[in-house]
Amino acid sequence: MAAITPTVVTQTPLAVKRILVVTATLESASDTITLSLATHGVRTIYSVVPVLEAGQDAALLAGLRASFSGLVITIVSQNEAGVAATDWTGATIRLTCIVD
Repeated sequence: MAAITPTVVTQTPLAVKRILVVTATLESASDTITLSLATHGVRTIYSVVPVLEAGQDAALLAGLRASFSGLVITIVSQNEAGVAATDWTGATIRLTCIVD
């Protein structure tokens, strides 16, 4: 599981939704991040946008995909050939999440 550092950026004008930015270090080609009510104050995830912040090279080039189910976010990373990445040295990602 990826190690994470969450930061609440702002409250949105919508009733209880907010933007949560999570910085994570990848550890595998398909990694998971679990948010929780007790630790992160999150009940529901509505959207996740992944961005590779550091560590981009030929082994981790094609990008990231994020999906979620419940409070578990799955990150899939790819290399330049479009297959599973094999090296995450120095790879840091930022996930911008809409949550409540």
